[in-house]
Amino acid sequence: MTRTPLTLLTLAVLVTPAAQAQETARERAQRTLPAAVFENVSALAADGSSSGIPDEPLFSKALEGVAKRVSMDRLMPVIEAYAGRLGEARNAFGPTAAVPSLVAGADALLRGVPADALRSLDSEAARSPMAVLVLTELHEAGVPTDRALAVLRDAIARRIREDRMLDIPADVRRLIREGRPPSDAADQVRRGLQRGRGNGDVGPPVPPGSEPTTDRASRTRTRGG
Repeated sequence: MTRTPLTLLTLAVLVTPAAQAQETARERAQRTLPAAVFENVSALAADGSSSGIPDEPLFSKALEGVAKRVSMDRLMPVIEAYAGRLGEARNAFGPTAAVPSLVAGADALLRGVPADALRSLDSEAARSPMAVLVLTELHEAGVPTDRALAVLRDAIARRIREDRMLDIPADVRRLIREGRPPSDAADQVRRGLQRGRGNGDVGPPVPPGSEPTTDRASRTRTRGG
């Protein structure tokens, strides 16, 4: 399975072990950022804290911008927009959502996932960073929101392991490359999950109507001896 560099980068951010976080993003920012930038981000973080917007992702975004040599006049608008998306994700997921889920939600909004779709994720498992990433990948593949949510709910109901969740959008994209419309590809992957074939193991495309015809023919031969 081939995964996009963006997906791999997102995964690296979401699943970095806590043991590697020897220094907080705020501490790194205070040590690394120009004083004026750090003060501006700190003020933005203080304003957002009352709305439940976490501050660590804001400092991480500022560090990312400086590393990419984003000009200072552009950096703060980028961070302010990011804070807005984090706030939208908080509103969608509720006050108990963990920071990694909010980061994934903000990324999903940036990549075009409707806020209503995030609000439709009505369980802790559905709001996990990996589940939100799968929803985002399906959206970017062109799968309609209702179909993407249905696939995700089936995967969660069948307790697909998180380390295999990204096989689902990968299989949808494969079927699309083979000529299936995105909605049909999503439906086929979903049927594979429902049949217990697991993790998007959907097999080759099946022409519409072929399975009922085969089943009827088999039952006719059985009755005929």
